[in-house]
Amino acid sequence: MIDKTILNTSPEKRNIAVTIRNWLMVLLTLLFVFLYAAAFSGNLDPLKDNTMLLRFEPIIFLFIGYYFGQLPARQSEKTLKDEITRQTQKADAAQYAKEKVQQERETLEEKIKNARTALRTEKQIDSIKAALGILDS
Repeated sequence: MIDKTILNTSPEKRNIAVTIRNWLMVLLTLLFVFLYAAAFSGNLDPLKDNTMLLRFEPIIFLFIGYYFGQLPARQSEKTLKDEITRQTQKADAAQYAKEKVQQERETLEEKIKNARTALRTEKQIDSIKAALGILDS
């Protein structure tokens, strides 16, 4: 799940927030592991039976499972975001190249059009000279 509170922040702040969240998860897991170990060893037994162990065990497994289950999901999400960024840059580069080629094509078409006009003018001058030559004779 994407944390929407840090989505629109700078990358430095986002990295700090992710690091803090990871450390908080590790500390919570360690806290419950120590409580579980204390209850298992008999140092923490406020109810005088093993119900404390039955209460801590699913919580510990939940935290550990959630934390380690999120690591591959985060890595996959980061990989996909990087791939999207790379594909976007590739598409932008292709679009830029297409526009550049299109501008060059238009420039060349304009040059061809001007050359044709110049050749037509040259032909007309030759025909006028031929007509004047005929009239002069």
